[in-house]
Amino acid sequence: MTWFPAATEFTKALASPDPTPGGGAAAAMAGAMGCALLLMAIGTTLKRKSTPAEDVPVLQEYQHVLQGLHHTLTDYMAQDAAAYQAYVTATQLPKENPARTNKMQKALWRAALVPADTAAACRHGLDVLPSVQEKIAPIILSDVFCARHLLMSAVACCVENIRANLPFITDTERVAQLTRVLEEYESNGK
Repeated sequence: MTWFPAATEFTKALASPDPTPGGGAAAAMAGAMGCALLLMAIGTTLKRKSTPAEDVPVLQEYQHVLQGLHHTLTDYMAQDAAAYQAYVTATQLPKENPARTNKMQKALWRAALVPADTAAACRHGLDVLPSVQEKIAPIILSDVFCARHLLMSAVACCVENIRANLPFITDTERVAQLTRVLEEYESNGK
């Protein structure tokens, strides 16, 4: 289908044998798609003549918040790929190189931190969603429900990415910080 060349290219990149982009970038994309669906639902509702006038400024405020989250999540797609690529590059340094371990640890931290930040952005989208849902035209509610599923899936994927990196991070403070993030998302049903 020629309507979505960027989406086609992204999924081809995910399917390639290259390690980047990977699950973290896919999670950020899912979150961005969730926010995009909410933006579409808001935009469609704002265009309807039957939308109550008092709902317009509220919907516009949510629109502003979700535009920011969408932008942030699309940035996280590239940041996730860059973080993992930095790890791959560090592993290719000679083992005798004194900077190798430090660069690997720095990259692993970033490779875990980007999904943690992605999950936080998606969680923010999920926090806004019920208030948006109350004001959306009934005919478009299925898109709001799809947005919820995408955002929840993105958070679950982020948790898996953090878990994957956690055993290789040696800094105990960073491990504790990431463990708290995991516990938070697990206790909140992800």
